[in-house]
Amino acid sequence: MVQTRADDKGLLLKLEFDHNIPQYLNGDEIRIKQVITNILTNAVKYTKEGTVTFGMNYEKIEDDPDSVMLNVYVKDTGIGIKQEDMAKLFSEFERIDEKNNRNIEGTGLGMNITKSLLSMMGSTLQVQSIYTLGSLFSFSLKQKVVKWDAIGDYEKSYRSSINSKKKYKEKFTAPKAEILIIDDTPMNLMVFKSLLKQTKVQIDMANNGDEGISAALEKKYDIIFLDHMMPKKDGIQTLEEMKEEPNNPNLDTPVVCLTANAISGAREQYMEAGFDDYLTKPIDPIKLEDMLIQYLPESKVIYSSEEGAKEISDTSDSESGIPSFVYDIDEIDVEKGLKNCVSEEIYLNTLNTYANMVDDHIREISELYGEGNITDTTIKIHALKSTSRIIGAADLGELAQELENAGNKDDTQFLADNIRGFLDRCRELSKQLSPLREQTASENENKEQTDLPQIPDDEYSDACKLLKEFSEVCDTASILSILDDLKEYSLNDEQSDRLKRVKEAVDKLEYDSIPEILDE
Repeated sequence: MVQTRADDKGLLLKLEFDHNIPQYLNGDEIRIKQVITNILTNAVKYTKEGTVTFGMNYEKIEDDPDSVMLNVYVKDTGIGIKQEDMAKLFSEFERIDEKNNRNIEGTGLGMNITKSLLSMMGSTLQVQSIYTLGSLFSFSLKQKVVKWDAIGDYEKSYRSSINSKKKYKEKFTAPKAEILIIDDTPMNLMVFKSLLKQTKVQIDMANNGDEGISAALEKKYDIIFLDHMMPKKDGIQTLEEMKEEPNNPNLDTPVVCLTANAISGAREQYMEAGFDDYLTKPIDPIKLEDMLIQYLPESKVIYSSEEGAKEISDTSDSESGIPSFVYDIDEIDVEKGLKNCVSEEIYLNTLNTYANMVDDHIREISELYGEGNITDTTIKIHALKSTSRIIGAADLGELAQELENAGNKDDTQFLADNIRGFLDRCRELSKQLSPLREQTASENENKEQTDLPQIPDDEYSDACKLLKEFSEVCDTASILSILDDLKEYSLNDEQSDRLKRVKEAVDKLEYDSIPEILDE
């Protein structure tokens, strides 16, 4: 996030890390990350040209050999701070050197929050500054050492990671194009829509074959994407019914089959069934765009110039929202998941969706298998196979593929030997992803509260100011904390709608849209 902001202003972001810092420490990761983000964002904000330097080193503690003092500092070549303005640095809503910084947005609350967080962690923020030359912000935190393995050349690994990450540029936009996607798995629908967000294509979605048929009879689409494996009415049956409707405005519309079965002869099988083409899941965004270019009317496609094409990558303008515990889950390969989802934003949304739906799939598979319904058991396993692969759980997806093959062949012995182990692994993954569900669960609590006091205008106004400030530094935890506090009040419809949209923006990591929502 900070790298992108520095690049936008033409600033050099330098890293100075002691190679021997212990790589595994025990501390409050979220708050430390929040403090560093606040300081770095502030440095970039108040530096018009030159350099922002982010550095870390450590000192051993003689009387506590299992801990270190972690030293963090941020230097900049910005405007600096006058001595008489130092007191304002930690004052809510009071701007430093307002004359020279009048074009800088924000209430200035970020550094006050930083000071408070450090105080709660037993540290203080040190500030040195020379007006017109720059500033140095630093703090030290005692941290427990879990492993003494050295971090190594952090700057080299960081630069390598940035350069190696696959950048994706949409090749076109088509705001007048309309497509329909029919899939029984909400996560597949969400990922599909996210992948095409930058193309501005208008997307309608249907959750099953019957809904898809109804949508296709309502209006003309440029392309229809239709999932093959769906319960009750699969993709081939749905397509047959569509083509049998004489008043269907989409009789000549290209229909693309979505399938998780990339097997030899698949293309011929789907062509014979009446499809125009097929895409395998997880969907490759480049292949998806190429297919759209191939089938969309030429008049609706606006090709992007190389310079104007927008990039989606892990160096986007949003702070990385992938919790560190996800990287520790053996079942998940985060890099594969990121590749499938193009960006961290989409991957985080996909993980949240998976975490909130996997238990339902496990229960449905268990019930259907217990009833001896092999056909629908196989379909549900197929859906879980696809979604598991999307998030990077490739081995789990491979086992699901084997179970699906056994179901299609009516190999009841293989199912009996392996389905319990498969479901156990799914349950364990669900358990490991449970922190992602806590936020959703908290939203659903106390929905029916009554007799709450009406929020005073000044308190609502102050809350909005805080939300804007926290959005400026991408402080998800504080935004959610304020939204939780506001549940103690009765809100009018307009206020409730705005706060709901703020929550949706946080979920999508679209921090920049929060001030606009609150200012409407």
